[in-house]
Amino acid sequence: MPEGLPWPPRKEDLERLYLAKKLSASRIAQVYGLKYKNTKVAESTILYQLRRNGIERRDPAEHIRKVTEELADEWVRRYQSGESLKKIAAGEFSPATVLLHLRRRGVELRDKVEAQIQAVTKYERRPFRGDSVEKAYLMGLRYGDLDAVSHGRATRVRVSTTHPAMADLFESLFSPYGFVHRYPRNANFTGYEWTLECDLDESFEFLLEKPSIAELESFGHREFLAFLAGFFDAEGSIFLHKKSSGRAPEINIANTDRQVLEFLAGRLRDVGVSGRFARDEQESKKRIFSSVNTIWRLNVWRFQSVNLLLRLMPLRHHEKVNKSRLALRFRSPISRPENIATAVEWQCLQREIEEARMKFIKQADLEFHVTDRKYE
Repeated sequence: MPEGLPWPPRKEDLERLYLAKKLSASRIAQVYGLKYKNTKVAESTILYQLRRNGIERRDPAEHIRKVTEELADEWVRRYQSGESLKKIAAGEFSPATVLLHLRRRGVELRDKVEAQIQAVTKYERRPFRGDSVEKAYLMGLRYGDLDAVSHGRATRVRVSTTHPAMADLFESLFSPYGFVHRYPRNANFTGYEWTLECDLDESFEFLLEKPSIAELESFGHREFLAFLAGFFDAEGSIFLHKKSSGRAPEINIANTDRQVLEFLAGRLRDVGVSGRFARDEQESKKRIFSSVNTIWRLNVWRFQSVNLLLRLMPLRHHEKVNKSRLALRFRSPISRPENIATAVEWQCLQREIEEARMKFIKQADLEFHVTDRKYE
């Protein structure tokens, strides 16, 4: 790292580099010494850190508006004399900005440039064809594991996971709309994980920002339940809690945003589901969000509320679907003998999920080192 800056980056360093010095995300990645096989991954990592630290993106059209007619004429002359887009941009503008102005003037592009453009757009991007319920589910998922950024004219969605069920869910949601790319990467706590990416049509721009509470409050009943299911597939968990007379299923939904959990709790009370809030402080060595150390949890533990909530949510994450089906087999009171057998099945399911997860991590480890050897 040329400047010797610590990782994860501090907000003041990012503000100095991005806002004061006006370095691009890719240039900041170089400052921090981020090295990935795909340079776009390093750029996206910096963009994620900017969002996490509450730093607004610069206006993407700012450079375009700064280009004068005289400068654009000069670009045309230089391009027609044989200079590359990168050389013309000279680090002050992006090659894409130069290309845009050349196209506006009807300049015939060289074959190599056209070939590069075709390579970037070789995968068809199809527009969103879902209804308001499908859209609400995706917005719920966006509040959790799903990341979304602008990438040229596309909306790039991404998820990193050690759970094959989440990878399957991502594939099922987005492969109808674009090519899903999957690659292994290092992970802080598990060693390795899989990242899945998909570049989507501009009709998916609704995923770029998380919906406001006011927007969520406008949801009808079906849209709310779809949003809740997406949110739960990303952030929720179902587990067995040991009580004096046996074991019973409970539900936990965690997030750093207390407001959205309060919204969920209020809407759930309207349909007869009661819960309570809990607050956890992240240990510094296990902290996922460097600027946030408080995790809020909405716990649903009363038997009837758990049962009702699981019946209401149209879950799609197949680990959670399987847990939900098994949890609904528990009967009240929890001391009933048949609940003991169900608890044994639960343990078996937990073991299957963990074995599948470890196998998934091992595959990422192997693929990561195979890729390393290819590059060597």
